[in-house]
Amino acid sequence: MRESRTWRREVTMLGGMLALMAVWIALTRRFDLLSLGIGLAAVAWVLLVQRALLPPHEHLTQELGRRPIRLLLFLFTLAVRFVSSTLFTSRLVLFGGEEGRMMALPTRVEHPVGRFLLLNSITLTPSTISLLVEDDLLYIHWLERKGGRGDWRAIKESLERRVAEIFPRRRDADR
Repeated sequence: MRESRTWRREVTMLGGMLALMAVWIALTRRFDLLSLGIGLAAVAWVLLVQRALLPPHEHLTQELGRRPIRLLLFLFTLAVRFVSSTLFTSRLVLFGGEEGRMMALPTRVEHPVGRFLLLNSITLTPSTISLLVEDDLLYIHWLERKGGRGDWRAIKESLERRVAEIFPRRRDADR
């Protein structure tokens, strides 16, 4: 049992290394030995620091792997929200009349990784910045039309519903 965990962890680390090297190559667009060597050293350093600071979460990958369709639906919903919010924000900025607002919204997501995913998904959506999750409240900054109403509820609800499907409530869940 312990050998399979170690093997899985090493395969995961190798996969992470390959993915990060692909990002390095895509960003630098250089294939000379010096650039690739620096990239490999940076990737190895990041993965070793991550391994030292963060404990392995094998149960999380298993949990995500159990619901691949729900995960894909979440990613699709995030992409749709990203595009629609980008268009809305662009129109507000180009034609003026925008104002910011702080809100505290209740959240139903209880799983800590689910909350982290929701918080970052809302931040990725243009015109919104997630600031904090405290107890059952999500604090966000929202850009909307002056005197108007934005669709913050639609963004939050659609993303929250998809995250809650990936991380359903459990009676014995840690909070």
